[in-house]
Amino acid sequence: MTGPHGPAFSFWLNYVDSRGGLWEQSGDAVLAVLPDRLSTAHDLPESTLITDDPDISREDGVLFLGAGHPAIDQAAGTVIADGDIGTLTLEHRSRPLSTEELLTKIRDQVAVDHGRIDANGAPIVSARSLLRLEVLVSHTVSAEEQFTEVAGHLVDVPSRVVWPEPSSGRLRSALAAASIPSVTAPLRAVDKNLLLRALIAAYQELDAAAAGRGQQLASGADAERAAEIARAGEYYAAALATLDKRRVDADAQRQELLAARAEATRAERDRRLTEINEKYRHRHELRPYRLHLVDVPVLRLATDVRRGERRWPLVFDYLPLLGMVAPTRCPSCDAHAPLVATKAQLGCTTCVPVRMAEPAAAPPPPKPIPAVKPASKPPAAKSLPPARKPLTGNSAPQKPATRKPAAQQPPARKPATQKPTARQSGLSPQLDALSGALAPQPDDGRPFLPGKPEDKKVAAFWDHVALGERRKLARLIAPESPLAALVRLYGPSGPLHGIGVPVGQMPVSITSGNYDRPVAGGRGGTAGELRTRQGEYEYLLLWSPDRLLEEICPYSTPWHLGRAASFARTWITQAPPPGQVDLDMVATLLLTRTTARHGLAFTARSLAAWWRLPDAESLLARFGPRVLAATLDRAIRYWSGAPHASYPEAAEAFRTDEDLIRKATPPLQKRLQLSTTRNW
Repeated sequence: MTGPHGPAFSFWLNYVDSRGGLWEQSGDAVLAVLPDRLSTAHDLPESTLITDDPDISREDGVLFLGAGHPAIDQAAGTVIADGDIGTLTLEHRSRPLSTEELLTKIRDQVAVDHGRIDANGAPIVSARSLLRLEVLVSHTVSAEEQFTEVAGHLVDVPSRVVWPEPSSGRLRSALAAASIPSVTAPLRAVDKNLLLRALIAAYQELDAAAAGRGQQLASGADAERAAEIARAGEYYAAALATLDKRRVDADAQRQELLAARAEATRAERDRRLTEINEKYRHRHELRPYRLHLVDVPVLRLATDVRRGERRWPLVFDYLPLLGMVAPTRCPSCDAHAPLVATKAQLGCTTCVPVRMAEPAAAPPPPKPIPAVKPASKPPAAKSLPPARKPLTGNSAPQKPATRKPAAQQPPARKPATQKPTARQSGLSPQLDALSGALAPQPDDGRPFLPGKPEDKKVAAFWDHVALGERRKLARLIAPESPLAALVRLYGPSGPLHGIGVPVGQMPVSITSGNYDRPVAGGRGGTAGELRTRQGEYEYLLLWSPDRLLEEICPYSTPWHLGRAASFARTWITQAPPPGQVDLDMVATLLLTRTTARHGLAFTARSLAAWWRLPDAESLLARFGPRVLAATLDRAIRYWSGAPHASYPEAAEAFRTDEDLIRKATPPLQKRLQLSTTRNW
């Protein structure tokens, strides 16, 4: 509602309404009456005349409240922080369609190769869930250039497909014409697993779009970065040339001094070049502010897809609002692709060539979207043998229990994200931001993807954890990895602490499934759920190129750790369990302070990096424990793509000098060679 006022002023009036204030037009100005808490929060009178017209504001007693006013900026920040989360049901307003009319529309829009769609009943008036997600995207092109834009997607919840334009525009228009979403609006029950998977799909689409947009914005800063690097290179080249020239005629003692100065100059040059590259490194941050769950009216028709005498039941939803059939996924592999009816199954163009190919046929083309590996059988929970020694207390050794499958899960895929929960996903009225860089990727560009042999390794891994078999467990874990650091720190129970299992609880069963595409940025992944008698805990196991386990994360989504740190913060613990080994001062600081602020997953990476340093003693003598711990903490989070991995934040957390952290970064980086492909 802008009316004669500008959008900023109209926003303020709506904000006053929503916070219990009153306002009315009073001549050319507006008389606003603010509650005490609103008046105090914005430092405004309880009753005053306001306007966004500069000419009217020159009159006595009229306050100018236009775009850019601190009160409006503060109100906007408050609204964004609170979030706009609600539900809405759109009413059916279209004329009913006969079975023949609806079937004709479905046949026109949904092609089934080698098959025919026949109705198997009359149309049913129903509703379909839609997720509306909108975010503020903050682009940092350089230290001086920052941009903020608004982006959003409408996602079909059952199929997890983003509605394209102009369909999204028509849906938004319908939502704007309907009543304001309310958390109390009547809605059908929606499977929270489907809802979370749709939310993940929306975030991934928005993140990919933001990355592409960021490249466009950053292209203008490339020339500035190259010029600054060239200037710095010329400066340090001249300084080194001068030192080399002075060393020619110097005596032996003087030559050693000049050589040390040259080494310091090179270190300073490397630090400066790293600083310049970091200054111009593009970053983007997604800050969600709107999440609506909408029931859209549909006409539902049960059908049979026929090929000869063979029939496969399939249900289609037609949206009268758009004049379109809702997106569908393949019943065999869950891909969003055109359907194909074969003599044996109803599949799609993604999975049918694979299953119909002869043994000598060429490998199948990659799937159009990252998906979880199709499972010929529903994944079943696996019982774990009881531990010989619980984490607390004493008990006699017990005979391992027989591994028995639990009740079958719904037949479809074999996903690690099969059973996500709101507790582990971070869903709340205030969604955290998403940002980060790619996770490690093998040097050959072809990450190892786990298969059936690795299923046995994962089962053995959890068996060894439950039984406390440290030596056998070590054979499955990559040396000098974060997972090895957890085992070194806590023994066989380290992986349990890594996914947030409280002390004293032991696993009784697991589910597991392999991703058929690289996850966490570029590694093979196996994910699932571990159950104890007191709760359920998701996990994601990541594989090294030599088919060993190298990391465990406390979530099952295919995210790298930097993104997960922004989105699913519920697994961060404030009081880490004490280690079972003697730790030096640096490791102790990392265990206590990094874990409390960012979770045990980042601590495992930091400890793995610290324990693989070849000359830790010389670094300790040069910088001290607090500086090294703060430097490691910041560097690991920076190369993991975590948000807010800054020098001031690390200095404050470890109570040390920011300048010392900056000085310690080049020698530490020289030894560790951290990057987005090796961030520990």
